[in-house]
Amino acid sequence: MNEPTDPQTTLHRDSALATTLRDVVEHLGANTGLAYLLDEDRRTLRTAIVAGAQPAIYTMPERVDVDAPYATAAAFRTGQMTMAGFAAPYYPDLKLASRIPFPYSVISLPLDAESSRLGVLTFAWVPPRTRFLHAHEIAWLTDRAEDLGRTLHTLLGQGVDMRPGTKPALIPLYQPKSHAAQADNSGWGLPHVPGSTEVSFMYQVHQLAAELNEAASIDEIMQVARDRVMAPFGASAFVVSTLKDGRLWITGHSGYPTVALRLLHGQAAGPHRPDADALLTHTPLFFEDHATLTQAYPHAVDDELEATAHLPLILKDRLTGVCTLGFGRPRTFSSQERAVAMMMMDLLGPAIERASLDENARSLAENLQKKLLPRDLVEVPGITTTARYLPAPSTAGLGGDWYDMIPLPAGRLALVIGDVEGHSIESCVVMGQLRSAVRAYTTEGHPPDAVMTRANRLLNALDTDLMATCCLTTVDPSTGVAETALAGHPPPLIRTPNGQIAAPDLPPGIPLGIDPETTYTADETPLSPDTLLILYTDGLTHTHTHDTILWTHTLDTTTSPPPHAPPSATPAQVAPSLDTLADHLIDQATTHGTHHDDVALLLAHYEGPHPGPNRRIKRTTFHRHDLRAVKAARQFITDNLHQWGLDDLIDNFQLITSEIVTNALIHADSDVDLRLREYPDHLRLEVRDTNPTPPIPTPITQTLEQNQHAEHGRGLNIVDTLSTQWGNTPSGRGKTIWVDIYNT
Repeated sequence: MNEPTDPQTTLHRDSALATTLRDVVEHLGANTGLAYLLDEDRRTLRTAIVAGAQPAIYTMPERVDVDAPYATAAAFRTGQMTMAGFAAPYYPDLKLASRIPFPYSVISLPLDAESSRLGVLTFAWVPPRTRFLHAHEIAWLTDRAEDLGRTLHTLLGQGVDMRPGTKPALIPLYQPKSHAAQADNSGWGLPHVPGSTEVSFMYQVHQLAAELNEAASIDEIMQVARDRVMAPFGASAFVVSTLKDGRLWITGHSGYPTVALRLLHGQAAGPHRPDADALLTHTPLFFEDHATLTQAYPHAVDDELEATAHLPLILKDRLTGVCTLGFGRPRTFSSQERAVAMMMMDLLGPAIERASLDENARSLAENLQKKLLPRDLVEVPGITTTARYLPAPSTAGLGGDWYDMIPLPAGRLALVIGDVEGHSIESCVVMGQLRSAVRAYTTEGHPPDAVMTRANRLLNALDTDLMATCCLTTVDPSTGVAETALAGHPPPLIRTPNGQIAAPDLPPGIPLGIDPETTYTADETPLSPDTLLILYTDGLTHTHTHDTILWTHTLDTTTSPPPHAPPSATPAQVAPSLDTLADHLIDQATTHGTHHDDVALLLAHYEGPHPGPNRRIKRTTFHRHDLRAVKAARQFITDNLHQWGLDDLIDNFQLITSEIVTNALIHADSDVDLRLREYPDHLRLEVRDTNPTPPIPTPITQTLEQNQHAEHGRGLNIVDTLSTQWGNTPSGRGKTIWVDIYNT
């Protein structure tokens, strides 16, 4: 391969090319002139100089294959002047360059130096000329090309390199004087100020590119599109659709009529709709008024807009999607605006593709992670639990943190939390293997220290260099004894009934996977009734010191009465809500910027050895396809509240239960677990399903699919009205909707 051309030795060559291009552009009123030189591969023409008006100079093809069906390539092959795109086509078999996003006409002339063909001169007019050049204009143009050829022949004899450089030189030229009276009134730049419109165009393109580079999600990209595409064009609405399986699915929108969105979403991408036609033909379509649109597409969806622009999103000849801009009144689109719009689509398309791939990868990773978490929370008489898992924001959703709850004989419960180092697929796989091993050893009846010893041997035997920390605590509700073994993990925190936080003094152990001969020990800790156990991974804490004073302050802020509790309620009389506490601890980790790692949190409330008369729990389960489930759920509520002497609460709880169970059966499409708990001052209803999606409205920048989910759950307004407080929390692989009503 030859060395790149030296700009110093090609300066006279480029000056001669630029002078000729400038003369022709100004004399014949062309928008753009390009000087193509033959590359060293002898198969490609590459631009050396591009001269003309902005932004057209940014849209012309930089490379043209000599065998391509374009005027530039035809002029090089035949050695004759070649024209295309005029009102009466001179070369009907020739194509216009497909990546130029507006109609134009073009003339190309071979650039010869005696017996050597060095390249091609190409000139484009935007919009296309309505007539061909006069004979004297053709003669003048031919003479200019021949004069340039003679100059280049002289330079070639002096040893000047005629290969194109590594990048073209761009020479911006303003509109010819004959066009100066055509003031720009589109809102771009200042009218009658030469160059203002063009520079304003390119400013928006530059800003769009910069902001798309920083956008990390589809929602963020849609926000950028609203600010940098919709707003600069003065559009009142936009909608972006992506092509999948022959159908266009709405990815994001703003200001578009809801009725039209419903009709467009998921419909076949056929020629009967303008947005699909623009995509399938690789051609942007602009309709300056509604009548023009309906004339061309009589069956198009009525979107209540006057003017529209349908801009295809294409990546390397692969159909990706389409962006539609809508305007509330008729509007013309200049050739410059059309060019800028498609330049913006060249930036928007790859950004959407990148964000979609990232979100798909993250969704896949999070689903894998969730499959490795417990299917459901486990509770035994005398102990209530809740848990949270939050992946690190800087990873693809993969991590090594996990938690588990394992029921044991005689009403005992094992609580496990652990952390495999790293954020990778290997970390996730090792975590799954280790979790299964700990569960299996614990279920077999081994005490915590033996479980840790066996798990350590297993991890050392696996083909991995990763290590892990783990905490295993078994709780016996009948005696109030917790037995704990640690493998390099923080000990569980214990919140006593008087609100004090303590970390028991336990042998720390070394992490699993370091020494296969390590043995672990376990110690017992007595628990008083109404004690809270907190097991967590270090992604939750500010530092590795685990300041108990900080924990005490954090927990105290979450044990005040709920906002709708009876006025007589005091903190001591209100049973702590594990879900509220778990949410608060997670919020603390994310709000203060400490969430750089995975977070796993497991809370267990030890009520005491014998639940009292106000700690009754009833549970029932309904199959996903049980047509009588809602009626049975209402009867379940009636029977138990009547048995507990709480008939005055039956009507409210029946209505609340109907709404939540119906939502779970229809929208979650899963089995439903229904629990009714009695506390000294309130009743709690819990409805669990396997769909983690919360039935609540979503933010403004969203997909149509998200909108459809948000429309469900309107019955939750009834729940909100009738309940003292209610919430939606993760529950194993699914979620729990819980409702509290205080006794009056």
